[in-house]
Amino acid sequence: MKPEINIIPCVSIHPDRVNIYNQVYWEPKKPPREKAAHLIKADKQTHGKVSYQARKKVSRGISYLLYMANDKYLPETAHGKSYKFKIAFITLTLPSTQIHSDNVIKSECLNHFIIELRQKYHVKNYIWRAEKQKNRNIHFHILVDKFIPWSELRDRWNRIVNKLGYVDRYRNEMRRFHSEGFKAREDLLKTWDYKSQVKAYKKGKANDWNSPNSTDIHSLYKINKVGRYITKYCTKDDSNNDIKGRIWGSSESLSGISGGVDVATFAVKSEVEKIITLYGENYYKGDYFSVIHIPVNALLDLHCDNLFGIFANYMLEQFNYNCQLVINSS
Repeated sequence: MKPEINIIPCVSIHPDRVNIYNQVYWEPKKPPREKAAHLIKADKQTHGKVSYQARKKVSRGISYLLYMANDKYLPETAHGKSYKFKIAFITLTLPSTQIHSDNVIKSECLNHFIIELRQKYHVKNYIWRAEKQKNRNIHFHILVDKFIPWSELRDRWNRIVNKLGYVDRYRNEMRRFHSEGFKAREDLLKTWDYKSQVKAYKKGKANDWNSPNSTDIHSLYKINKVGRYITKYCTKDDSNNDIKGRIWGSSESLSGISGGVDVATFAVKSEVEKIITLYGENYYKGDYFSVIHIPVNALLDLHCDNLFGIFANYMLEQFNYNCQLVINSS
């Protein structure tokens, strides 16, 4: 019997876009295609490249991370200023030359660090990306939606990497390098001036080189269009980024995100046509789908209650996140 094809128009709603596409159903189900025996197995090594699908997943995860992150305020600095931010951008490096494989560093150190972020700071949503430094050491960038004091962050990471002896080796290297007193790093003077090196030497000497500067944390309050910036940073290709194994990952909450999905009823189609008219410059029509780039909260301002309701129901089911409650309290 010849299968019957049913085409149903659908929409999917995300924090930064509305997708319109057709869902195809076969009755009876379409038979599976036979796999060609001669096909060569795919090369799973990334070679520093972020695939289209991975780029899409990272971008989507970041959009949800930003949407759910509440405004937070940094405590007043020495200059008497406080700053508002939503997410923190953490960088983790190794204090001394990498002597373990990339996968060992990820499983023994990065994984341990993320577990402690969950337990100590109740981090639920995060995305990480691995890269190679110029010295060929692996390092990591992590996006989280919590405030973490920089000193606690550094102490925690240094303790974890020292399971593999990286702080001990750093201490021995510093003791040997400065065995006759302060000695400037001539190769770093262009980016690390003499005065700053002296200051770092005194500080390191005082704690017997037990607290290397292995971490950095930014609140991303100065950058306009944060979502676009960090998405571009986390999905960039680098031919020198020959990391073994995975080069990015996320919390389970941010993986496999489908967004709010529903059938495009007459009422939904009317709202889609309305936002296309108003956001025409942000509208892309392809052969198989269309996309309107629009902040999801703008749907409320435009009284597109059906579209926003699809998204709000998804957020409640997937994340136990009440969009309407947050909007009303802001």
